[in-house]
Amino acid sequence: MEIMEDGNLVDRVRILLQRDMQYYQEMQTVLKEPLCSRISGGKLDFPRHASFVAIKIVAWWEADFQAAFERHSGLTSLMGSKSSATAENEERVIKKIQPSEFVLLVVDTADKLLEHLHLLIQESLDHADLTVLTATLGAAALIRNCLWCYNQQAKNLISVQSSEKLNASYKSYHEMAEAVAERLLDLHCRLISLYILNEADSLSWHDTKSFFERERCSFVIQMWWLYIQGTKTDLWSTVSPKMAQRVFSGMLNESLSIIITRFVYGRPSLVRSEQFWTDAFNVLCCTGYLALGACVNANEMIGMRLNKLPTAIRDIHTKCNELLICLLLRGTPLQELYQVFRFGLENLTILQPRREPAPWLLIAAPNLAGSINSDVYISNLPKDRGVILELNVLRHQPQPNWPQLIKVIFMNDYAVAKILLNTLIHKCGNFTSENDFENFEKLRLGGKSCGGFLCGGITCNPSMKVTSALGLYSLMYILTYIAQDPGCVIAPALRQLPDWSSYLDRQQVWNQSRPPWLNAILNPLKNMMHPIIEILLEAVRTGASMYQAMSLVIGCFTELYVTLPPSILKTVLVLHDNIPAHCHPIGGNVLLHVLCSSLYTALIEFSEICETGIQDSSTTREIDYELNFFDPNDIPATVTTLAEAICSIDEDNKHTSQIDDFFQLVKTNVQASNADSCIKETSNTSSIIEIYTDELLFTSSGRQALKLTHELLIRASDLLLNKLRRNDITKLLDNIPETSPLFKPLTHIMFHIEDTTFDQFLIQYEKTNWRKLLTMPLSVTLDHARSQLLLRPEFKNVGELSHKDKEAMCSLKKLCSSIKTAHFK
Repeated sequence: MEIMEDGNLVDRVRILLQRDMQYYQEMQTVLKEPLCSRISGGKLDFPRHASFVAIKIVAWWEADFQAAFERHSGLTSLMGSKSSATAENEERVIKKIQPSEFVLLVVDTADKLLEHLHLLIQESLDHADLTVLTATLGAAALIRNCLWCYNQQAKNLISVQSSEKLNASYKSYHEMAEAVAERLLDLHCRLISLYILNEADSLSWHDTKSFFERERCSFVIQMWWLYIQGTKTDLWSTVSPKMAQRVFSGMLNESLSIIITRFVYGRPSLVRSEQFWTDAFNVLCCTGYLALGACVNANEMIGMRLNKLPTAIRDIHTKCNELLICLLLRGTPLQELYQVFRFGLENLTILQPRREPAPWLLIAAPNLAGSINSDVYISNLPKDRGVILELNVLRHQPQPNWPQLIKVIFMNDYAVAKILLNTLIHKCGNFTSENDFENFEKLRLGGKSCGGFLCGGITCNPSMKVTSALGLYSLMYILTYIAQDPGCVIAPALRQLPDWSSYLDRQQVWNQSRPPWLNAILNPLKNMMHPIIEILLEAVRTGASMYQAMSLVIGCFTELYVTLPPSILKTVLVLHDNIPAHCHPIGGNVLLHVLCSSLYTALIEFSEICETGIQDSSTTREIDYELNFFDPNDIPATVTTLAEAICSIDEDNKHTSQIDDFFQLVKTNVQASNADSCIKETSNTSSIIEIYTDELLFTSSGRQALKLTHELLIRASDLLLNKLRRNDITKLLDNIPETSPLFKPLTHIMFHIEDTTFDQFLIQYEKTNWRKLLTMPLSVTLDHARSQLLLRPEFKNVGELSHKDKEAMCSLKKLCSSIKTAHFK
């Protein structure tokens, strides 16, 4: 499509919209482009794709914003310097624009685009065109977020009236995005109800001939499962993550309304009753696994505090509970039912108020919570089962949920972290390297960025090389920020390497090739070293001796250690408590050793930077060089000399007393913080987890570590779940897959519910523990239980029953027919 790059913005937009409509009328589609993978989602729920028109208009707006306010809006500031320079050359603004004029231009062009999108949305709905509908939905979401950014950035620089205009335009696009999402949901629901859930032969439950010779369940449920799975994949890849999840949960909820109503009011014949209940059980199984994508955490999955859950999730639990009641009262074999009901309906456990975890989930999808095998219903999910369910929810989310990732690492005494750490340390062995784990160019698979709109260039990593060394570095980096008890997770994993302590010997301070776990510990110390270098150089300029410089180093450590994350100090002290007798760190303690190692590295890097430039200071201070060891005019040489001196800071016991005082000070403060009982009590609360997550997200190293750990966790999720179900925290024996285990062949998805065959209930009907199921509190009313029992097909087909079943049926009928139920002994 040819577009005009020069001229007035309003004219350019008008011509662009005209040509886009012409293109749609000719091709019956619209051009769309992807957004950068690291931009999609997030707090503002950026789309994954948007129409070409919306992206082009935002690019023009960005150029005008920079001309009007002489700074970035917050969108393009994320782009790399190279891509930014290219964008500035392409979208060069010649004339100066006033902020108020910019706002008017944005509002005017946004209104024109709004009308254009309205026309496209109407056309796409008339033709049920999901491609055009999702493209316009992405356009509305992108413009909405762009207007929000402009309003936030320019709020104090424009008039109240201009700000109100921007806000009004933002609300219009917000309402459009929500309305289009509703239409998208409605379109999927209509497709399911009209085409998926209608199949004549499967639904003939009154037929006196068995379906498919009693060898399989209905086609309808199988096709519903397949369609929902495929739609979920499409939503996850085309729609904004949060909006996709809302559409998916609504679609699942609405389709369940149709299915559950059919079962509750269905009247199957005795021949088809087995197919009827097999279908019902399959619906519960499918819903259990589909709900992983609809729920955002384990509490929603198990129905915790049902009244406070989102409406769609609450309705899903209610409908599944109703289907379970229907299945138990009308599908349980008569002999089993009589044994539970013989003492009267008033004493039934199922009449008691329902508690969490949701009974239907434990029955239909027990693997999601670790296959809880118990004859007694559990009222609380054990910690070792809770982490299994949370990990299952985490890996089915449309976008990474960073607080949830930290929660999974925390849960059950760091069980997931222990398994991964044991595995990665074993695989890495004695591997060492320089700390180049933050080199984005080396980490990027294929050496290219995603190329999407707003791409950050060098900081964009659409696919990364997740090696064992990189995985170990990332996981250890996170643990050094969040681990409250490193002694139970880090130290045992390191001790499996016989010579792990050799890297903490005083002879290794100068060695820049270190194992990944040590590089991860040293990385957060870097920021503390830059002010120390400045202080040292200033001291050298004023004539400080070597002894004074090294004493100053220890003094700086004493003053600045409080700026480090507390977990790093705890980790270092745990390493100190576990080093063997043959290991001799600097100063006799690991704390000083790692600080000196980090300072040595920082000094060497600073020296290399200084050597690349030419020192041309015009003024020098007159210092008596006979009394001063350093040459203040040669900074690289001075820094190198300081670095070499760091390696022997404790020689001849010159600073022993100062070193011991420093170590005892840190140790006392760490022990005092550990003594606070509130730490253990609150370490798993959402507020503390969010604080840890924010600390990691504030740094580029933390963001990269979170992303890599999340990718590693998803790839190893199947192996981890198998370990967790056995309460085994030893290392993984199998290699971690290169791809996500969630991607499975179409034939596997069609004939399996996760990893179980589709007709499991039909095959294992006789093995079902009915008595356990009938002793769960389900909040059933007495009238409801009586009415469901009387709808059993056996009551209308007495002649086809065996003698034992006839006697059981007659007894149950007496229980239901009397006002006050009888008791049978």
